[in-house]
Amino acid sequence: MISRLDKYILFNYIPALFVCAFVLIGVYLVVDLFQKFDDLLALGDRALFMAFNYYALFLPVMIAKLFPPIVLIAAGFSLIRLAKNNEIMAMQAAGLSLYRILLPIFVVATLFSFMALANQELLLPALADKLERTRTITFDESEIKDIFVEDQDNGLVFRVARYDIVDETMKGIFILGMDKEEKKMFTLSAKEGKWIGKDTWYLSDVTRHNYKERNWVPPVIIEKGLFFKTNVRPEDMRREERDPTLISMMGLLDLSQKQPENPKYPVFFYSRMTYPFVSLVFLLLGTPFILGFETLKRNLFLGISAILCVIGAFFVVTVFCTNLGVTGYLHPILAGWTPLLLFILGGLLLFDWMGA
Repeated sequence: MISRLDKYILFNYIPALFVCAFVLIGVYLVVDLFQKFDDLLALGDRALFMAFNYYALFLPVMIAKLFPPIVLIAAGFSLIRLAKNNEIMAMQAAGLSLYRILLPIFVVATLFSFMALANQELLLPALADKLERTRTITFDESEIKDIFVEDQDNGLVFRVARYDIVDETMKGIFILGMDKEEKKMFTLSAKEGKWIGKDTWYLSDVTRHNYKERNWVPPVIIEKGLFFKTNVRPEDMRREERDPTLISMMGLLDLSQKQPENPKYPVFFYSRMTYPFVSLVFLLLGTPFILGFETLKRNLFLGISAILCVIGAFFVVTVFCTNLGVTGYLHPILAGWTPLLLFILGGLLLFDWMGA
């Protein structure tokens, strides 16, 4: 049952959470907008509409990236306010431990963490294709080169020289078809392929060679056009180019299994497993900095500065371990979990030092 004290703490924390979210997302949006300002100017009359469309889709990405810092900074504002009014001291004098005082903040942060996880795992992958098309149309080059894609269900391997994201067209296509024993059955080469939906590409200027027992079986089949059904869809063409933030855990696991020699995707997979816990670790490590030092809990600027240092340190360690993992110098599990475990240990030691 929620006590009056819990309600009072939450009354201070939840509004701060939403205010911090609004401010940090606003700052992130403005900075990103300035970086893309020249691209938007080039769009002329369409700039306002395209920018609105892009950032509406990009909002869940900003939430996913900024959620852990939002949780900690909001807690910092709330706790500094309570400490300045000597309310934290009064609660401890009444026999409450610091763990008990912070319990409602940790509970709310946990609930919001699961919401953020749903955003990361369900909403972002669902929006990924539309977001990347919109970003490409608005800011980026639309063409990807040298693509390798597999359709394992149908025993097909695609090699594509160029793929246009906006037009959803392939150029310079080579398709290898294999049987269940992975023996070559046919090859197709085509000048161009256009996605027409319903698991179908329309290939033009097609040349087909059939094989039996790895030997070519004449004749060569030439067709001006061919409707080719496959499980390979437009999103698969640019899946490896996609920002890992936009890929679900299952998607990352699938990519890591398809490319076992590439440590990139296992590293991102194990890092993603830690995502629900990052905001809680931020609280665990950040709050002792605020409440454990008299100067910090009396000065809002110094307190928030200490929080930003904690956040910065975590991301520096995370980037360092990720780079070691991607380059093969650190096992993917260690690369993904080491930053979290180090900061959990640091947070527990700080709480113990405070005598919480």
